[in-house]
Amino acid sequence: MKKYEIDRGGDRLLTLYSEAPKNYTSFDGLPPVSSTDAHMRWHPLRREWIGHASARQGRTFLPNQAECPLCVMSDNDSPSDIPVDDYEVAIFTNRFSALSLGATTPPELEIDTRAGIGCCDVISYSADHDASLATLSVARIALLIRAIGDRITSLYRHEDIIWSLPFENRGREIGVTLDHPHGQIYSLSVLPNAMKTQADAMAEDAPLTGLHETIDEALVLDRAKTAFSYVPRWARYPFETWVMPNRAIDGPHQLSDEEVSDLAQMIKAAAMRLDAVYDAPMPYTLAWQVAPKGYEGRFHFHLSFQPLKRARHKQKYLASVEQISGLFLVDLPPERAASILRGEEAGDE
Repeated sequence: MKKYEIDRGGDRLLTLYSEAPKNYTSFDGLPPVSSTDAHMRWHPLRREWIGHASARQGRTFLPNQAECPLCVMSDNDSPSDIPVDDYEVAIFTNRFSALSLGATTPPELEIDTRAGIGCCDVISYSADHDASLATLSVARIALLIRAIGDRITSLYRHEDIIWSLPFENRGREIGVTLDHPHGQIYSLSVLPNAMKTQADAMAEDAPLTGLHETIDEALVLDRAKTAFSYVPRWARYPFETWVMPNRAIDGPHQLSDEEVSDLAQMIKAAAMRLDAVYDAPMPYTLAWQVAPKGYEGRFHFHLSFQPLKRARHKQKYLASVEQISGLFLVDLPPERAASILRGEEAGDE
């Protein structure tokens, strides 16, 4: 993997990753947007932090392709956030960040507040505006895995960062504001309650360790030598799909070359299976679950696709019960979802 960094000014960094050396023609690009007022407020009943960032209110919303901020530039007349003439994978500081490493003193209120210290990155998978994980080559997905691992390694060197979440929102049904294939990395100075619970479970009980050997084959979608994909018995979403290496590691930065290759094949196959269910792009959220600081060596890195379609014309909405209580109601049994994803039966209309 080759890596090329461009300082965009205003604490913004653009990092370009490629399989082989590349020569880039660069331009000015889009100007910075201040997010130093980012802060957090304490919720006294839920006992968790709520992020506030006014910069996000002005973020780009569903531009046409000619104005896409993730497409390449050929001149300074159509500026973008990736101001080069071509690239393979790009990771850069989000102009409309919910968090900032330069966040200033938070407001003084009658509730506890703290500065919104953190970092928000955008990951562009390809210069191709119409690509997706299902259409990218295995080699490109492998490069993406390595790029995310490299970025997380850099972020974890910052003393204030305790956890990074790489993720993707796909589809306008999810609320995507850019159609260009991309994900994000949120790096936080606090560990959300849900993530602490998950990390504690792995540290104490190791429920994923050895799962590749003990899992019911009726739930398995694909296998490679060092990785596999499956529908978890505990799925909360229709067609929920997990992809993970067989061995327990902290994150993508610890993968061997063979594991990167196998995991890239699993990710592509999982995305293709989801799109094949209804012969249309499947809307989903995708989380790369990486060990928080303090849980090193007691975690099992994995990716989880959380799709939002339960039938061809029916979307899974997170309505009152799920949003208010956190209790998920499942319409499609995981066992049947696995059968549909393997193409053994048709999905519901």
